[in-house]
Amino acid sequence: MKIDFAELAALLKEDPVITYKMQYQLFHSPRAKKDIRLWFADGAAMMLDHSLHMYGNEQALDRFLNDLAPGKYSFFGIATSLLPLLKRHFTGIVSDEDCTAYTLSPEDFTGSPEPSESLTVADAEFVNEHWTYKDEDSLEIFKYSLKAYPSSAIRIDGKLAGWAVCYYAIDDMVNLGSLRVLEPYRNRGYGRKLASSLIAKVLATGKTAMIHIIDSNIASRNLSMGIGFKPHSKKIFWGSGTKK
Repeated sequence: MKIDFAELAALLKEDPVITYKMQYQLFHSPRAKKDIRLWFADGAAMMLDHSLHMYGNEQALDRFLNDLAPGKYSFFGIATSLLPLLKRHFTGIVSDEDCTAYTLSPEDFTGSPEPSESLTVADAEFVNEHWTYKDEDSLEIFKYSLKAYPSSAIRIDGKLAGWAVCYYAIDDMVNLGSLRVLEPYRNRGYGRKLASSLIAKVLATGKTAMIHIIDSNIASRNLSMGIGFKPHSKKIFWGSGTKK
């Protein structure tokens, strides 16, 4: 069946916080629509790339899952309200701690931006080597992100001490991604400085900033809401399971 991508885009824009990765992969990535399997009908969409993504009408999603081959799958940022549906189709579901997305519009920012320099593409390999989720594609993702989106960096004696980067930007929203301060430079306030600097750079473009915080991280939640971030109403999770 031929997919009407304009109609699909309209559906995903109903909730860009939940569907941002689907929107990015389909409409904004330099590898848009490559190596992707897609289901779309009756007010629902499901996408399979490295992980499974889904949004919309549960009856339609149920049909899509019936069409999915048996095997092990990862889940990416799926609303926790869909867990009962997933449990009908998957065994051995393992989920990370529930997470909440927070968004910040330029008019709501109450923080104090601190200036910092930016990363360059030449820094991509070093940043990738220190990324928790490094894989065979992550270096290219960082190279692209450092060219396309704002970033912040702190250098001590010419060496990177910490950085904050963005990835997966869509039309009016940017996902604030990896923030890292290397061990010898921690407890000096660099993390807060990097975060404030990156947020200010993103908001200066007129886009909304988005972050994900696990629900048990009270300190990060309070800090974020203290400068204007607002929580999304739906809880989400990352995890995996085996399709029956």
